Amino acid sequence: MAKEGTQFSNKLVELRKAKKISQDELAEKLFLSRQSISKWENGDSVPDMNNLVMLAQVLNVGLDELVLGVQPKVSNNNGVKKFFEQDAADKDWHENHRWREWNYKPINNGWEWLARYWWAIFGLVGMICWYAFGQ
Repeated sequence: MAKEGTQFSNKLVELRKAKKISQDELAEKLFLSRQSISKWENGDSVPDMNNLVMLAQVLNVGLDELVLGVQPKVSNNNGVKKFFEQDAADKDWHENHRWREWNYKPINNGWEWLARYWWAIFGLVGMICWYAFGQ
């Protein structure tokens, strides 16, 4: 227990001093005695889970950093942001592609109308056949 306690106690002292909090101030914030804080920092005892959570909140650190001394991993969401951002090539295709020009040009003859709306013709013919021959 001495080795485990010393890692925690060293980290506790380091974090407390980094926040410029005295043992008395820390004990007051945790509703404990100064002797309890001193025992933790000397490695004579370790706090229970409730006190660890409160200690982490007061020192504004995670439990991993407080207990294990592990620095929190910085979340790098660049991959997610890249996925949802539109790149220049994608924007160029959407803005300048020929299908868009073709779609908004006026229809000049029947063949162009058929080329654009063939799916409507198939649907209409299918419904007529189903109604006429299906009953």
